[in-house]
Amino acid sequence: MAILSPEEMGELRSVMCRNTAAQNWDKAQINAALQAIEDRLRTAGTQNTLGSDIEAIVPGVFNAQQKQLLMGVWCASAARRLGVL
Repeated sequence: MAILSPEEMGELRSVMCRNTAAQNWDKAQINAALQAIEDRLRTAGTQNTLGSDIEAIVPGVFNAQQKQLLMGVWCASAARRLGVL
């Protein structure tokens, strides 16, 4: 299910274009790839798996919303390390 707005998709495409020398994709292809990533990361299975991993290491410390925040913070940090943010 699409959550990203057209504006957000445009921003993400712009980031990809600014940070990639060879651009061998078209708008529809990059939109589909971004949507696939969003769909996978928004599925309950992925969040439950990552949430379970966190729970196994530090049981009972973080609630579901805090686990999602941890995942988001990690993704932002990874993007900064790659020079995207």
